[in-house]
This record gives sequence, C-alpha cells and structure tokens, in this order.
Amino acid sequence: MSANTAARRSFANLAPTMRKQYALTLRECRLSLPVEPPWGPAYRMVEWVLKNDQRVQRRVLPADCTPSQIADALKSHVPGRRYGPTDDDA
Repeated sequence: MSANTAARRSFANLAPTMRKQYALTLRECRLSLPVEPPWGPAYRMVEWVLKNDQRVQRRVLPADCTPSQIADALKSHVPGRRYGPTDDDA
C-alpha cells in the first residue's frame, strides 16, 4: 500500500453527515484517525472545503469529539492562514 493510499484511508469523510444533520455547506470534510502523541491528550485533525471556497481549512480537535462538536467547531472557525487556489491561479 502506498503512503498516499494509507493517508487517504486515515481520514473518514464526514461531509454528507455535516450537510444533512447540521446544514453546513461543505464540499468535503474529513476526520483523521486519532493521533496519540507521547505527551498530551490524543487528537484528530479535521479538514474541510466549503462549496463556495476551494481552499482547504484545518483544525485540531480532541480525539473523542462527537459529530455535533465537529459541526460546532466548523461553524465557529475563524480562518487563519489559507492554502489553495487563489483568483490569480484560476
């Protein structure tokens, strides 16, 4: 298995659930497997793309987060640095 395939499998796609249950306008939403560092609490990374903005946004959440907590985090997220295509690239 290639590293790229393994990376894709390490994320679960949450976009359908977030759109249906929480009315978020997402193109994509992925949740990583829990990461357990040698110190500190375990965490997961959430990556999402909005339907009207192609740039990927990321946020770290506790490993035991629920879909409701993820939806709240996405709704309240204030973007920082953003990566992806810009108007100049199009």
